[in-house]
Amino acid sequence: MSEPTALGRRERNKLRTRQRMLDAARRLFAERGVDGSTIEDIADLAGVSRATVFNYFPSKDDLITALHASHMDALTTLIDQLLAQDLTTAERIAGVFADFARESRRYPGYMRAVTGEIERDLGTPDTARERTQRFDEQMLRIVEPGVERGEVRTDYPLPFLAQMVGAVYVSTLRHWRQNPDDDGTESFDRAARFAADALAPGTGSGRGHG
Repeated sequence: MSEPTALGRRERNKLRTRQRMLDAARRLFAERGVDGSTIEDIADLAGVSRATVFNYFPSKDDLITALHASHMDALTTLIDQLLAQDLTTAERIAGVFADFARESRRYPGYMRAVTGEIERDLGTPDTARERTQRFDEQMLRIVEPGVERGEVRTDYPLPFLAQMVGAVYVSTLRHWRQNPDDDGTESFDRAARFAADALAPGTGSGRGHG
C-alpha cells in the first residue's frame, strides 16, 4: 500500500519542480526577454541546479514550448469563465481578445517569447496542425452558443466561422509582435469588433454551405 503513495509523492514533487522552473522562466522572460535570460538565471530563481533545468527542458526553446502549452491551458480556462457568464457572443469574443491585450501590456517580453511559437509552428506542420486544431476548438466553443441566440450567421459552417475568428486573433497577434510600440489595446479591441461583426446574421451574402 505504501509504494503507490510514494510514487505519487515523487510525481507531485516533479510537477512542483517543473512548475517552479516555468514560473521562473515566465518572470525572467517578462523582465529581461528571452535573450536576456540564461538557463543559469532560471535555475537560480527556481532554486534548482542548472542540470535539473536541462533534465526537464533540454533547451530554452523547450521551456518556451512548455510555456506556450500553459498559455493554451489558460485560454481554455478563460473561455470556461466567459461561457459561465450571461454574455453575448460579441462580448465573449471581446473578452478573449482583451485578455491577450491586457497580458501583453503586463508582460510584453514574456508574451512575445511565447507567441513566437506561432512562427516556429510554420516549420513543424504536425505540431502546427495539433495546436491549430486545439485553438480552433476553443473558438468554436465561443461561436456555437451564439447560433441558438440568433447572434451568429448560419450561412457558413460553424467550424469555418470559428477558424475565421481564430485567424483574426492570430493575425492581430502577429502584427503586435512586429510592432514594439503597439501595446495591443486599440488593435485587439478593433479586431474583436471586426470578428464579432463578421459573425452577425445578415452580414454579406455567404455561399458557404457544405
